[in-house]
Amino acid sequence: MSPAETALIVAVWVVVAVAVAFRLGPVLRRHQPAAVPPYARFTPPPPGARWLPCHTTACGHMTTIHTPQPGGAYRCTTCGHTKGDQ
Repeated sequence: MSPAETALIVAVWVVVAVAVAFRLGPVLRRHQPAAVPPYARFTPPPPGARWLPCHTTACGHMTTIHTPQPGGAYRCTTCGHTKGDQ
């Protein structure tokens, strides 16, 4: 193989590599990790609070923090529903 043919093959491969890099550049940059979002500051639950299941559609039947109320009942901090002894 002559030096001219070798140079032509190398030139073709360089053009192909540049074209592929140009084409894949946005795809590769899109998948870079984003900046870490700031996290919420931790606040302790109110004294006497309990994690209880809240069976309302507003809370989606999830376990939420309930605060003690007079008379022994517990009030949901998300939707305000009261449960327990009243």
